Amino acid sequence: MSAENELLYQQFKKVFEQYYNELCNYALTFLKDLSSSEDVVQEVFVRIWEKRQDIVTSENIKFYLYVAVRNNSLTYLNKSKKVKVVELNEYDAAEENRLSPEEADALPDYKTQLGNAMDRLPPKCKEVFVLSRLSRQSYKEIAETMGISVKTVENQMGKALRILREFVREKRALFGLIMIDIINLFR
Repeated sequence: MSAENELLYQQFKKVFEQYYNELCNYALTFLKDLSSSEDVVQEVFVRIWEKRQDIVTSENIKFYLYVAVRNNSLTYLNKSKKVKVVELNEYDAAEENRLSPEEADALPDYKTQLGNAMDRLPPKCKEVFVLSRLSRQSYKEIAETMGISVKTVENQMGKALRILREFVREKRALFGLIMIDIINLFR
């Protein structure tokens, strides 16, 4: 392998290792299926490798990746008209097995409730929230990724937080306290 190809390979590997998991989580917000999310992200990285000299060395690689994953996820949904299904993975199954059946029945299903809260968000609002709180992007980075103004990002975040707080108020009790902790955790 030539020195130039070795350098490109190392740059590609670094970008892949840095963003792969984040991008899979981002795609998962659209697709609700881990396998499909991984497929979409892998497809994006294959395209990057094919165009490696143009893209891998770009300073805007992060923005390119998020836009490409978003667009490919939406294309995937349009092509497949897939019903959104969330599968129980091995980690979730292990978590569930720690409680007795009586204990599990007594507890509210927090994952479902969190999913219900996130489902209340309009698509653009949800995307801004996920990019900000889960992917830890700045408002400026989100604006560039989505092609909107920073002010729009601020407005969408405000809207998301209002909707989530309203959901918490509706649920009250213990779940409300946990959701507030979760929202504050991402601040």
